[in-house]
Amino acid sequence: MGASGTGLYSSDMAADMRAAIKSALRLPVDEDRIVEILSDCERGAATDPGNEDHTTFWLVLADQFEQRGVAHAPTREKAIAIIDRGDDLAMMERRGMKQADLRKRGDKLAELRARLAAAPRVSKPRATIKTPEPYVLELGVLYACPVQGSSCISPYRGKKNYDGSPWSPDGWRQFVVLNRGRAFDYLAWYHPLVAKKPIAQKPRLADAGVDFWWELDTPKTCPRRHFDRMEIAAIGTLPIDMEKAGVRFAKRGPGYVHLGCDGRSWAVNEVTIADSMHASSHDWERWYAPKGLLPEEGPRMMRNLAGILAD
Repeated sequence: MGASGTGLYSSDMAADMRAAIKSALRLPVDEDRIVEILSDCERGAATDPGNEDHTTFWLVLADQFEQRGVAHAPTREKAIAIIDRGDDLAMMERRGMKQADLRKRGDKLAELRARLAAAPRVSKPRATIKTPEPYVLELGVLYACPVQGSSCISPYRGKKNYDGSPWSPDGWRQFVVLNRGRAFDYLAWYHPLVAKKPIAQKPRLADAGVDFWWELDTPKTCPRRHFDRMEIAAIGTLPIDMEKAGVRFAKRGPGYVHLGCDGRSWAVNEVTIADSMHASSHDWERWYAPKGLLPEEGPRMMRNLAGILAD
């Protein structure tokens, strides 16, 4: 991939890391453990010098630590070494960055190096989680939320569209949680099975056998404030057979989302349940319905819930 810009946070990974670092620093663990956690979330970038995001990972981590008053000598020294050796500029050049942009990035790296060299050697106190996050969603419960097209209420904008116009619901999306856990014993996450097809009326438990096309999404978070802002409603408990669900969504190979996968990375990155129900090029209203198409059943997609319900 080409270089995306001269700024330290021009790439998607760098922008995502900023949120992940903020989240990880809430954990009541020392700085060494924080670095281990973040490295686990981006293993390739953190450990492989040949990875195109390797220098970005360590520069962003050092920059965020400096801005947030975290004194971690190994991270600071690694970032300074990357700058002094020219590793980042060399990687950006290999990725196609032009000379004028390389000079601009070099100026920004020089500014970062100066800040790192002058940074305090003792960390500021930080506010951390005192108790594990309470669970908001229950296993096996059918949940529903109002949608416009295929998109739920944004937990960040509320009932407004991107252009500022009022958001008005015209249907419902539904999901059921098949697994949940707490990353590092503190950060709650959930693994949802999400109905792709929106419906006009509020869902009913009796419709579990209807073809709503259920997709196993990646794990998500659901803070109470998001639950409330999205107007999520608990419809009732479904008789899910978790053994059947485990077989139906078993691991098929590297890279496949499967039931039983660890939700740590999604918890640290604070990937919310709202991401399961936002507009996309392949959502029901934009892709399937206009073309008269249906999804294909596969490792992550099932036609209805009948196959995972208790006998």
